[in-house]
Amino acid sequence: MMHFPRRSEWYYLTLSLVILGGIGLAFFMITNRFNADRTDTKASPTTVITRAKSRQHRTKHTGKPLPTVVKNTNIDQYLTKLHFSGTALVVRNHQVILRKAYGERDRTAKTPNETTTPYYIGSAQKAIIATAILQLQDHHKLKVTDPIATYFPDFPNGHKITLKNLLNHTSGIVGHHETSTAMTPAALVKDIEKQGIRAQPGQWHYLDSNYTVLAYLVEKLSGQSLMTYLQKNIFQPAGMTETGTYQTFDQIPNHSVGYQVKNGHYVHPQLGDLSQLFGVGNLYMPVDDMYRFDHALMTGHLISKEARKAMFTPGSSSTYGMGFYCNPGSYSSHGIVSGWNVANSFSPSGLTYVVIMTNIQNNITSFGHVTGNIYGLLNQADADTANNPAKN
Repeated sequence: MMHFPRRSEWYYLTLSLVILGGIGLAFFMITNRFNADRTDTKASPTTVITRAKSRQHRTKHTGKPLPTVVKNTNIDQYLTKLHFSGTALVVRNHQVILRKAYGERDRTAKTPNETTTPYYIGSAQKAIIATAILQLQDHHKLKVTDPIATYFPDFPNGHKITLKNLLNHTSGIVGHHETSTAMTPAALVKDIEKQGIRAQPGQWHYLDSNYTVLAYLVEKLSGQSLMTYLQKNIFQPAGMTETGTYQTFDQIPNHSVGYQVKNGHYVHPQLGDLSQLFGVGNLYMPVDDMYRFDHALMTGHLISKEARKAMFTPGSSSTYGMGFYCNPGSYSSHGIVSGWNVANSFSPSGLTYVVIMTNIQNNITSFGHVTGNIYGLLNQADADTANNPAKN
């Protein structure tokens, strides 16, 4: 016969369970508090990245603006001294170090750049296309080792040129020569096929047309327009809420106006038909969205760990991998559209991000030099903190 506890036994049993549960909850909260109070500087790199992923999964990517701050006055003064016109965003160890706008977005109307001002990103778009291709590989829609003839049978030398060659800019194709007329993606690819090859695959030759073909392949395999695919699979997961194409750029109230400096004067450069920059330079975004893309990429929200390793492996002595230049100290991309200049860079650890966007194309000689100097100023600040802990 089954024995049921008497009333007094139920009382003491319940009381015991409540006490034990309370002790377990207290232990859990204390342990959690201890883990949260430990700084990233005392944790291993693996612990830091794991903790960053955990925070990101809790917050998801909301797309809310990051705070406008200047925590490193040396970087702020450096950009001011350069007469930088645009927006800069620097994130270090999960903290926004600098997010500030400089100069004017419209020099005629005398309206200032804002931290939410969008800029054309030019060839920095290639990193987004490379991400889309690697997503399709993660979902077994393609392999980057596939010859391009698998998907475009009429492609010149298509049985020797692989998708990886296109991603690394080692395809050997001649490519499309841009004009001022509107063209569809299909027409662009047809023209690229018509132009033929200049060399056998394997030799580095940076060329927009490599990524035009890859962008069109995204459409072909997904059965969607490129923007529809990017919105669903990259922009939304990364929280990139303010990214768009050239068709809507002028509709953004605080969009930037592009300039070049000629003979000491600011002029509006001629902007060709941006339909011909399909997949390679007709997107715009503010600095927050570029950071969100980089961060989502590094925290595993967009592609697999294996795909990310392939992306950041140089395909030639140029150090270009898939959408990024890959050096031991940073991964970076750069883009220019007549009147705009953009650079984004982040450390292999995923703990430092630098994004600078300007609407004056040629008033700063080298954006790579600028981002390198910003890294130097960040490292100097870390050294100062280590030598003077009492200041914190």
